[in-house]
Parts: sequence; C-alpha cells; structure tokens
Amino acid sequence: SLQMAKHNWDLGVKRQGQSYQGKVDFDTDIKEWKSLKKHYEKNGAPWEQNAYGALDKVVDINTSPWVKYSMNAMGSGDAAARTIIGRQFMRQRAAQAAWDARKPNMNTDDLLQVARDTEDNFRDEIFRQDRDGFYIVSDKAASLAGDYAAMTRSLQENFKGFELIANIPGMKAFFPFVRTGFNYLDVTFDHTPLALFKNKYQDIKQLAKQANPNKLLLAKYNLRPEDIRYELAILEGRMAIGTAAVGLATIAALNGKITGNEPVNAEDREHWKLNGIKPKSFKIGDTYVSYERLEIFNTIFSSTADVVGHADALGEKRTDEWMKKLTYMTASVVVDQSMLSGVEDLAR
Repeated sequence: SLQMAKHNWDLGVKRQGQSYQGKVDFDTDIKEWKSLKKHYEKNGAPWEQNAYGALDKVVDINTSPWVKYSMNAMGSGDAAARTIIGRQFMRQRAAQAAWDARKPNMNTDDLLQVARDTEDNFRDEIFRQDRDGFYIVSDKAASLAGDYAAMTRSLQENFKGFELIANIPGMKAFFPFVRTGFNYLDVTFDHTPLALFKNKYQDIKQLAKQANPNKLLLAKYNLRPEDIRYELAILEGRMAIGTAAVGLATIAALNGKITGNEPVNAEDREHWKLNGIKPKSFKIGDTYVSYERLEIFNTIFSSTADVVGHADALGEKRTDEWMKKLTYMTASVVVDQSMLSGVEDLAR
C-alpha cells in the first residue's frame, strides 16, 4: 500500500494520470486540450488564439506539481486504501477456500494461518497489473468497496439526478464535489439504525435467506453467493458502530456510571459537591475518571448523560429525538475520524 501511495504521488508529480481515475481520464483530457493548439494557430481568429493561450497558461498552472499537491496526496491515499481493501478481499477468499476444504479437526487459529499462507493464490482474482507492474484492484466487489471508502460511488436512486449536473457545459469539474458530499452523508447514514430501511440492506437480507440466491440481485451488488453473509455482517457492523457509543453511554448513565455537564441549578451543584460527584466523568467503583479530554466523543458522552439525566423534564418525545440526533452525530464522528477524514474539507 505504501508502494502504491508513492507510485501515485510520482505519477501526479510527472503530470500523469493516477491509478484510480474515477470518471475523469486526466491523460486523455490533457492530450485533447493540448492537441487543440495547432488547430487554433491555423484556423482561429486572433481573439480565439489569445483566449486559448490564456486558458492554456491556467491549465499549466493548475496541473503543475506545486498546485496539484493536495490532489496528488488524495490520489495517493486513495490508491493505498484501495490496495488495503483488495488485500482484505484476497485474505477473505483464501479463508473461504480453506474453510470449504477444511479437515474435521480444523480450529480458528489453523484457518487464519492457512488463509495467511494461501492468500497470494487469489491475487489475480482481485488485482490486475498495470503497465508499470503495479497491482490495481479489478474485482468488481472490491472496486465497489474502494468507491465506498473513497466516496466516489455513482449516486444512487433519488440522488441519481444530481449526476446529470456533469452533463451541463462547464459543470464537469464541479460534479465530483457534489458527489463527495452526498456520498459522505450516505456513509454516515449507513452507520445508523436507519440503514435498516435502505433497499440494499433489505435485498441482502433477503438473499441470505434464499437457498438459490436471486441472480439479478447478486449482479446488482456484484456479490458471489458465498459472499452474501459476509456483506450482511458488514452492513450490520456499520450500524452497530454508529449506535454503540450512544447505546453504551446511555446504559452507563442509567446506572450512574457516567456523568454529564455540571448542573445549572445551584442546589444541585451543591449536592454534587457534597457527594463528590465529578462532571464529565466515568465512575469506576468509587473513583471518577474524567473524559473531558477525550476529544470529539466527550461532547457525545456528556450530551447523552445530560439527556438521560433530564429525561423526566424533556419528556419521552424530546428524549427520543435527542437520542436519534446523538446516534447520527456519533456516526458522523466515526466516519470523519477514520480513513474518510478530510472528505468534508474537500466537499467544501
């Protein structure tokens, strides 16, 4: 993955297309643009020649290594992440093959070791070599997983219309920013229980119950029959991650194991002081351990504890609304502080 990152950085510095281009073929676009120079010199009016010359200077500036460093860095990170995902798919295929051919007494440790030893046998299923001898993810399912992580998936269903923006003259450069923003929201959405209502979850859950899985649905999600339960586990795992922090904090608050912000009421503050209760802390035994410096999650933990502590005043409806908001906040934090961090800045 580090080799792929360096290779793609070098490609960007040399003004060449990187390994994963998405919808834009940089090499072809630049070649077409430069080829227009002779046409304008031969057939263009003076004002057209001047206009092309001015724009050509802008293109040269925008494609220079010094200006493109952030794009080069993102392309390098994208290539590294996709390589990791491809390697995960190799290990998964090796584990599946080892399990299918297992001996009666094989245990989990044996399975893991066999998968490690044989994963390279599945490289050609997941990767293809490019002209420079580097391995590029080619498997459809692995490519889709890479698109999901890099937020470059085509927009789905109701959002598909936004993709038509790319067809409007002058809007092709703007579209990737629109797509990234919507994909960011979609990934966050997938880390909440609301993903239960998405067509993808319902379809894959249906496939998992079928003895002979529907081929059209398998093709829709680029899945093999043996990958269905794995994909279902991934979807349910994402939902669990987004709700776990709030769920655990809620249970802890109900049992007096976590505190929120200090009470506004002077009488309640005095009660806390007399009983040695510390704000924004976990209670372990009789000791309070502050989570105030646990950035990002400290706000979520304190807000959860406050909502639980004031549930009687807020009422059932307001409490339920705040818990849903906190779950979505947690999912956003999980997404933003992972390998997907920085996408928000790009979208802006």
